[in-house]
Amino acid sequence: MIQPRTLKGFRDYLPAAMIPREKLMQTAREVFRSFGFAPIDTPTLEHLEILTGKGSDETDRQLYSFEDNGGRPVGMRFDLTVPLARFAAQHIGTLGTPFKRYHIAPVWRGEKPQEGRYREFVQCDFDTIGTTSELADIEAVCVIDALLRAIGIDAFTISINNRAILTGLLESLGLADKTTPVLRSLDKLGKIGREKNGQ
Repeated sequence: MIQPRTLKGFRDYLPAAMIPREKLMQTAREVFRSFGFAPIDTPTLEHLEILTGKGSDETDRQLYSFEDNGGRPVGMRFDLTVPLARFAAQHIGTLGTPFKRYHIAPVWRGEKPQEGRYREFVQCDFDTIGTTSELADIEAVCVIDALLRAIGIDAFTISINNRAILTGLLESLGLADKTTPVLRSLDKLGKIGREKNGQ
């Protein structure tokens, strides 16, 4: 007899969880649109070479990948950033710049499930591409502020960093070859803590 069950790292959403979840996503859409961001969607499946072009062995190991019925290597998107890069390269000529987009969609990662981490989850991104203006960065902070307030969170801190400054600091210390692992550790520091990060 087949046992009704979900795969490890995946979950069902019952109405009690789905209704507030949909309300949250609708609020996010309204905030993004109020700042002039337009919705896009990209396919769940991408050519594998596009997804692996980003580059780390850790990411490659987390990919759900297979050959489609035509024998082509494909993968399920693991974030919304890589598909955005492909989307921009393919469509920027018709969209114009700067282009402001938001994207709320499921992504998949074949990592070890643990508390609070799933293999399938919804990611919410917004980006401005095609400009180097600092106004786009300032607007991003304003969008985050507006979104958090719109969902009822009034006490929060928005942390800002600048990778160019961090990279320059490492170069000045003679640690240019350590840039990637140092930035990765800094990124994880706030999420998992100093002890678990091994630093």
